[in-house]
Amino acid sequence: MTRDDIAAALATVPGLSATSSTPATIVAGSAWCEWVSTRWVNAQGQREWRWYVFVALTGGDRAATAAEADPLVESVAAALWEIGVWPELVEPWSWAVEPGAQAVPVLRITARD
Repeated sequence: MTRDDIAAALATVPGLSATSSTPATIVAGSAWCEWVSTRWVNAQGQREWRWYVFVALTGGDRAATAAEADPLVESVAAALWEIGVWPELVEPWSWAVEPGAQAVPVLRITARD
């Protein structure tokens, strides 16, 4: 599985603007992944990759952010399952954009292939 594969899957989710790396400007609907780790599962070289998948949400109050995030959890998970990437954990996260600036609320999905 590659970053481009994950970005292509995320691009199928309505409202998301997916890229294969962190976008230069993060806005609501931005979606991207980052490699977390690789684990060899046998001596024949079979590997398991772990990824963080990020989806930026609208800032503001918690109720608005939660209302936006709840349906995205299911849609993003379904898109990842379609390509054989398994979401293991979804959690609220804050992406620091610049020092001293307000962080962008995001979903952080820990996934493996």
